[in-house]
Formats: sequence, C-alpha cells, structure tokens
Amino acid sequence: MNHFFVKIKCLLNTLFFLFLCSSSVSAQDIVWANKNNIDKRTNFTKVIGQNKHGVYVLKHKNSTFKKYFIVEQFDKRMNLLRSKTFKINNAQLEKIVVQNDGLIVFTKVYEKNNSKKLMMNTIDSNLIEKNGVLLVGEQAMGNNSSIRIYYNKTKSKLLVNVFAEKGNNTSLNYYLIESNLLTHSGQTNLNFKYSDLYIGEGIIDEQGNLHQLLSQSDKFKSKNAADFFHFLYSLNTKTNVANERLINDRNTFISNYQLIDNEVSNEVIAIGFYGNRYEDENKGYFYVKIDGKTHQVKENQFIEIDRAIVSQIIGLKNEQKGESINKFTIKKLIPKIDGGLIVISERAFVTTQSDIFYVNGVPQSSYARIFNNDEVLIFSLNTQGQTEWHHIINKNQSSINDGGYYNGIIVMVNDADFNILYNDRLSVNADIIQVTFNEKGETTKKVLLNNEQYFALLIPSEYKQVNANSVVIPINQNRDYTYIKLIY
Repeated sequence: MNHFFVKIKCLLNTLFFLFLCSSSVSAQDIVWANKNNIDKRTNFTKVIGQNKHGVYVLKHKNSTFKKYFIVEQFDKRMNLLRSKTFKINNAQLEKIVVQNDGLIVFTKVYEKNNSKKLMMNTIDSNLIEKNGVLLVGEQAMGNNSSIRIYYNKTKSKLLVNVFAEKGNNTSLNYYLIESNLLTHSGQTNLNFKYSDLYIGEGIIDEQGNLHQLLSQSDKFKSKNAADFFHFLYSLNTKTNVANERLINDRNTFISNYQLIDNEVSNEVIAIGFYGNRYEDENKGYFYVKIDGKTHQVKENQFIEIDRAIVSQIIGLKNEQKGESINKFTIKKLIPKIDGGLIVISERAFVTTQSDIFYVNGVPQSSYARIFNNDEVLIFSLNTQGQTEWHHIINKNQSSINDGGYYNGIIVMVNDADFNILYNDRLSVNADIIQVTFNEKGETTKKVLLNNEQYFALLIPSEYKQVNANSVVIPINQNRDYTYIKLIY
C-alpha cells in the first residue's frame, strides 16, 4: 500500500483491527445501529468521536446546547450502551472532546451580573461526570468576548483561546492543557478593535502553538476589497512571541480559507479562494506556507485557476466572456506525505424565492430559502502550491427551508486514498454515492446504498471520521433516524 496521505494513528491493537487496516481499500463493511435504541427527543445530533470504550454522539433539541446536553455511547458495532443527560443550568456547552479514557467538556457559565466564566469538566467511560474546575475567570472573559478551543491530532494537547475587547485593541488570553491539566497560560494583545475583528479558522500544532486566520475591517458590509484585511497570525505559546502576515492586497477579495498542519514536513499551510471583482468570485486560490518551528514564510502565492477548469464548470461560452467560477467553499484539506496538499471544495449558496398567491382575491406573499449544493472541485497541489491534477464531481442538490440538512458531502480519508459520499437526490428515491480517489487522481464510483433497498439519506453536517479506517454517519432511513458506521 502506498502511504500517500499522512497516516492517522490507529488507536486499537487487536487482531481484528489490524486485519481491517490491511484489507482492501476498495471495500467497506457497513454497520447499522439499532433504530429502536435511538433517543427520539432531540433534533440535533453530532458524532463527536471514538475511543477504546466506544463511539460517542452528542444530542440536543437544537445546536445552541444551552441548559443541558445528551451523550449517547455505543460500542464499536453501534450497539447502544448508555445514554445520559447532563444539566448545565445558566450555561452553554462550548466544546466536548473525546479522549482516550473519556470526555473533556468546556462550558460557558453566565453569572447574575452578566459576566461569564469558563469551566472545564471530565466525563469518564461510564458517563460519570467529575467535579469541574474554573479555567477562565470573569475578568479574562469580559462582556464582549469569543472562545475558540483547538486540539492537536492526538488530542493530547488542547488550547483554549479567549479573544476579548480591550479598548482599541483585542486581548488574547490562552490556556494550554495537557493530560487534562492546565500546564501553561499567557496573555497578549492584537492591534485590532474587537468590533472590527472576524476570527476565522485556527489550529494548534504538535508543540502547542497557535495558528489563526483573522480578518479585520471597520466596514464589514462594504463591497470594496480595500476595506478588508486578512491575516495569518501565529503565536508561540511558550515564548509569547507572535507573528502576523497580511494575506491579501487592496484589490483582492478573500471568500473563505482553511489551515492545515502537515506533521511530516512540519509546515503550516493556509489556503483559500480569492477574487478581484466581488466577494464570492473564485478566480484562483492563495497558498501561504510557513515553517512550523520558526513561523517564517516559505511560500506565498496567488495562483489563478486554469481556464480549462473554469470552462468545465460554467461552460465554454461563459468562460470566453471572462467569467469565473464562484461560491466555492473549502470543505477539507488533506496533507500529503510529500508536503503537498489535497483541497476539496464544494459550490454552496442560498437563494430566496418569493411567490404571490391569492386568498379570497387578496394577494399574499410567501418566501422560501433555497439551499443549493452543486459541483465538488478537487485539487491535488505540489509543495509549491501548483495544481498537479484536478477532478470535478457533478451533482445538483437543492432543498427548500430545511437548512440544507441533507445537502453536501462526507469525506473519509484512508492512508492511500480518500472517499467522497453524497445523496444523489434529496428524496426517498435517493441513492447514496461513493467516489474513491487514489494518489494519481484516478477514481472509481459506485452506489453505496441504493434507494430500492434502503430508502436512506445521509446527514453530512453531523458525521465524523472516528479513526484511521472508519466513519460514523447519522442517517435518515425511511423517515426514521439511525447511524451507520463504514469500516474501510
């Protein structure tokens, strides 16, 4: 097997797991959870991870996670072991992370004087909660603040970041947690007003350093590129030394971006789409690479998307008129062992439709929000950010007033390939499609679950890859909710 992608460490040592890791990458075992054991009281579900004690799912009536949250624990064959409701009065769940022996939970608590604090708790493998500790006090939180919590790939390190208003600046208080203990904390200032700051994607590397994408503007509703500044901010949490670098110029719109830490090459890469005429234009992509140790820039490029690719998506006539693709969002970055990168993006946008109808001769108006998820565009980049190969998956998903619940894609990454899954139609007549890619961009496509037998729809926003060879996905089967686990 060619180890093309950075290897995800296996958590199990059993012979069964070793067999699965070495079996053919083109096949997978589909494990169904028992629908009769699923909690029906909640509307929002999120798979949060797996450890040696099983698979964990987070549930709530919506995605706010105020006052309570529910954790369901399954064994690795998706049999429900236990379910428990955790009450958090006057509080909101900020983050829950599955670790080797249990869960670590962060909750934001609201005090009577409108102040806030952040608590850290642990939950063991039997879903028994232990006494929490105060991690961030009221003074660091402030009235206007935002919390970001990141963890490394092994989840051995977590970094809690609190961005808070501080006059004309923004304070950043950070807390490094190792083995569920606070080992280091610090404070620094950003030279931006908190009200002018948008906090984008962030990561921590294996040394516990912060890398954060930030946008600054005092005119966020402006349509002028010169009013927006996008930065890659890196902070050494041990020395409290920060570096920031401007990504765009005054003529460039940045629509979306993501960060990735390549452990093999010890490099951090920021990549996203840019345009010159309007915010959603995807004329090309920027590629910024920094050294993971020194935080010095190694690559900084703006690369225009090949016009032949543009023509494949929008058609030859529109391409010849000078039009560009637009509204693509990066869904996943996959680091390659040679220092390159796979970029998976999807065209997604929302439109509004209005209709006039008459009731007893009186005109009435109705409005509908239409959620669209169309083509998937995939790039394989070399170490300089140049495109080695690309692929387009043509699909057309459209739904009304449902938040795009069944729209989108699921990405499953193995050592030697990756898979993209999606619902080919958004109805009970849907087939679930799987497209598999190898290192050269060669693909195979198949129906994973057919509509005639399963009547199933994936819920892409709630899935999680839980280890090196399996992914757990919430699914609507014949109007009833359950889960499937795909073992590759």
